[in-house]
Amino acid sequence: MLWRLMPAQERKMLLSYAPQYQQRHIERIIKGKAIYQPCFDDHKALFIHVPKSAGRSVVRGMFDVKSVEHAPADWYQQLDPDKYRRYFKFTFVRNPWDRALSAYTYLHKGGSAASEEDSHWSEFVRSFESFDAFVLDWMTPENIRRNALFTPQIVFLRNMFGQIDMDYVGRFENLQEDFISIAQALGVERTLPHLNQSRSEPYQTAYSMDSRQRVAQVYAEDIDAFGYRYD
Repeated sequence: MLWRLMPAQERKMLLSYAPQYQQRHIERIIKGKAIYQPCFDDHKALFIHVPKSAGRSVVRGMFDVKSVEHAPADWYQQLDPDKYRRYFKFTFVRNPWDRALSAYTYLHKGGSAASEEDSHWSEFVRSFESFDAFVLDWMTPENIRRNALFTPQIVFLRNMFGQIDMDYVGRFENLQEDFISIAQALGVERTLPHLNQSRSEPYQTAYSMDSRQRVAQVYAEDIDAFGYRYD
């Protein structure tokens, strides 16, 4: 009740002190609207949707829904420990150099038209003369957590004990094959929707040696956890 009575601007300011990827979920808890998505309950499966890792295509193909939240594993675990323990947990990850460029490109093009926050971030991203400048001038371990699109993937996958306990970690780079493997594990027949490519050139063309090294530094945990290399 107090939350609803609080002016919208004050609620927004209060939530801003939490990491961006947690803000929507905190607000849902306060409003009493925190639940497992019905599609997860229907399939006894939990998809951890890492931003910019083909999640929309995965949920449309697997669950026939438009999207699911970018909620971290520990949030679901604390929300309902029993479901979290029983459900088949899966995710998709992506090469950090590729993902960083994808997030930048998405925001540079304006992000979601329905998101005021994307609009602000889009204006900020466009203030840099190039992707290389954005990486070198802005990307630090602290700054990348200011936006869910740049937040390290491992943050979304850790449970409340700091461990990754996914039943299946698919790869963006092996999307079709891993999607089929997950569908088989769930005992269903599904088709992955056609993916729209956001760019035609390989991500390596956007990097200088310095920006390549910067991404390696700020996403060192992702690179180590999932065994990615620049090339």
